[in-house]
Amino acid sequence: MTRDIIIVGAGGFGREAAWTLERINYQSPAWRIIGFADDNSELAGEMVEGYPVLGTIEQVSHDHPGAAVFVAIGDNATREKIYRRLRGHDFPVIIDPSAEVAPTADLRHGCFVGPLAVVSVGVELGKFVIVGARAGIGHDSKLGDFAQVGGGVTISGHNTIGEHAFFAPHACTLPCVKVAAQARIAAGTAVCADL
Repeated sequence: MTRDIIIVGAGGFGREAAWTLERINYQSPAWRIIGFADDNSELAGEMVEGYPVLGTIEQVSHDHPGAAVFVAIGDNATREKIYRRLRGHDFPVIIDPSAEVAPTADLRHGCFVGPLAVVSVGVELGKFVIVGARAGIGHDSKLGDFAQVGGGVTISGHNTIGEHAFFAPHACTLPCVKVAAQARIAAGTAVCADL
């Protein structure tokens, strides 16, 4: 049985989310993409990746109260603000079919795990965490709500990553590192001690 879903954000991440949902459906039909919600009024009525931009976030939420919602906004703070505007919807976890997620990993609602990413045993991902393509989250690591690891990032085992932390592509950490909330880690950076 398929479920209706709305993608919030018709930009790059939203288009990736639509592609991922299509890839999930190729294996086993699970989602009917109704379209996009976006507050950019210039996009209303446009087609993005073959799906309509239905209107503003509140308008689409009101028109489709039973639909699941995936918040496809890359900016961590904005993703949280939109989530708080949309209480009452179901926010599914979206995992690309090529990703590997251990059965003992705990992913809270709204998370996204991109193509070829690995989420290892004992990992905890808070609400609305983004794990980019080819990223790896090592065993027993914990990522706070609305954190994001970009493409190719490697989080080693036993790390604690704070809420809203952002790792740019190809950054990495050593084992047992703690990274504070709101931290921004530059592309290619190695985090070798608590930050």
